[in-house]
Amino acid sequence: MLINNFTLQSNGGLLHDIKSDCTVLEAFDPQGLTPAQIASKKSIKVTALWDTGATNTVITKRVAQALGLSQTGVALVHHADGHSHKPKYVVNIMLPNNVGIAYVEVTEGDLMGEDVLIGMDIITRGDFAITNVGGKTTFSFRIPSVETIDYCKQGNQPSVPQKPIVKAKQPGRNDPCPCGSGKKYKHCCGKGKI
Repeated sequence: MLINNFTLQSNGGLLHDIKSDCTVLEAFDPQGLTPAQIASKKSIKVTALWDTGATNTVITKRVAQALGLSQTGVALVHHADGHSHKPKYVVNIMLPNNVGIAYVEVTEGDLMGEDVLIGMDIITRGDFAITNVGGKTTFSFRIPSVETIDYCKQGNQPSVPQKPIVKAKQPGRNDPCPCGSGKKYKHCCGKGKI
């Protein structure tokens, strides 16, 4: 298994946002291509803001126009001002140290300062860690995910005890369905289960 990763460190002090270099490319299958062939693909180098609060990755209209991207659909986007419909595209994303992700579905959005917002659709493909040792922020990302990062186990500190998960009693065939439909369980969510 090929593991790709990178680590970025602040020049001193704690960071209030996590940013990295990012190259957005027209979508293509990188398998079997030489570095020269990949470099010949239409691309734009920008700064990306990493946002664990964003569901999907976002690019600006400037990036879409610079690459001449063709719209693949429309997304309903929820934001601080409500919601709106925005164009969707498919691109390849290249992060530091040649960490690449092919065929990423992105949404066009209005960003303040950066041209790309890396969302959970990319973050959850790998391992994402931020540390602040000695007053200096270090950010590291690897793809694919290869192990669980557990600071309690690493530091031999007991984890905070959690309440056990109690499985709810399964309703009987003739009980009302717990989904609230008003139907009997056997005619609703339990159809074919009992």
